[in-house]
Amino acid sequence: MSWKKAILLAGIATGMIFQGNPGVEAAAKTPAVVSSVQGIEQVTVVTKTYGDGELPAYVVLKYPESLDSRTLKTSDFSVEGRTIEKVQTNTEPNDAQDVPGCYVILKLQHTNTAFDGNLAQRAKSDDATKQDANPAGKEKAAGDTGVDAPMVSDRQAPDLSVKVSQLKDLTAQNGKTYAASSTVYNASSTVENDVDRFTQHVYKDPATGYEMPYNLYLPQDYDPNKLYPLVFFVADASANINNDKTPLFQGNGATVWTEPAEQAKHPCIVLAPQYTDDLVKSIGMMTTDENVWTPGLTLVTDLLQDVIRNYAVDTSRIYGTGQSQGGMTNIAISDRYPDLFAAQWLVACQWNVQEMAAMKDKTLWITVCSGDNKAFPGMNEATALWESLGSPVARNASPWWDSKAPVADLDQKVRNLAAQGKKINYTVFADGNHMYTWSFAYGIDAIRDWLFAQKK
Repeated sequence: MSWKKAILLAGIATGMIFQGNPGVEAAAKTPAVVSSVQGIEQVTVVTKTYGDGELPAYVVLKYPESLDSRTLKTSDFSVEGRTIEKVQTNTEPNDAQDVPGCYVILKLQHTNTAFDGNLAQRAKSDDATKQDANPAGKEKAAGDTGVDAPMVSDRQAPDLSVKVSQLKDLTAQNGKTYAASSTVYNASSTVENDVDRFTQHVYKDPATGYEMPYNLYLPQDYDPNKLYPLVFFVADASANINNDKTPLFQGNGATVWTEPAEQAKHPCIVLAPQYTDDLVKSIGMMTTDENVWTPGLTLVTDLLQDVIRNYAVDTSRIYGTGQSQGGMTNIAISDRYPDLFAAQWLVACQWNVQEMAAMKDKTLWITVCSGDNKAFPGMNEATALWESLGSPVARNASPWWDSKAPVADLDQKVRNLAAQGKKINYTVFADGNHMYTWSFAYGIDAIRDWLFAQKK
């Protein structure tokens, strides 16, 4: 036996994989040996930012030869901790089509991982806290305990790693067999389409001297001689960490507007500022339950105005939205600059009710959960105040809407409510909690469509 063949057989016996070595490849005399040596060549994970954060959406496996998805089953593979809902093949490393090719696409099932129970009770449970695998940050109890969000967030960037195995023998279109293996593959590259559509910048405020990172999306084929609507999104306080891309991975409040299907309907500029931990330590929280104007609000407003001045923004179509801290930011800015926004979508937030009297003539869509012990009573008071001041409010009656209902059903409910033609729309969802609200809210297509229909 030659030394090369001996090494090859020893490698097969021990599960080692040899790639890119001409000497070893030449020693392989039968298709069976080649197939077991040259199975999965590369693993790429492709992510998506869902309402509950950025997660792997599908895994791309590269094989040496073309395979046909009609010969593959979900049970042929495993992705640790995830359910494979569909297997595709393609000539390119993406899920754009399902045709024979050397790329196998493992589409992963997604279910909302956000906790939808009582946050205060959960905070008391050490076991529940230890089992919390979602790096949501410390604001998770704020909306249920009736106190400010903590000054320090423990949120971290998401873990986007995957562990993939091929469990069954696979047959390529040319008849070659790729043997099942106990090898566990890690991804060698990660594609973050939702995050990468944005560019990162830093704004230095000449008035205050402070710096604020921000994420900016410009439509494909952006033309500075045209005018575009602007979506201004601010995240909650759990995003207040020193990672400029946090608004893009914490949930989909920024990214949903940039998805290709959404841009096909509503091309727009998207601004997502990042309020960092450094800013919290230097000038304090951007919003607090004292409901006062802060240096942080000055900074983010100056940033917004700077983007409006320097990009092709249609000032008759500036849309503000945000969750918790971000919704409060929207209220505060709208109160101080009443002619700025064409419409606002306020998610899981509240403000001093008497000050909100000034918003009685605003164009608003408000989304809360009945289990949110701050935003729900706060917005109940605000909407009642507006009605007492003569501003009609379109609201859904109890029983409250089910956040887990099919999106098509929720879209129809939204359209029915919007058909009342009132400027203020108030939608309450059953149970849930403060942070759970934005894990589903921005996925409701009809509210996004309603927002873009508004114009000053």
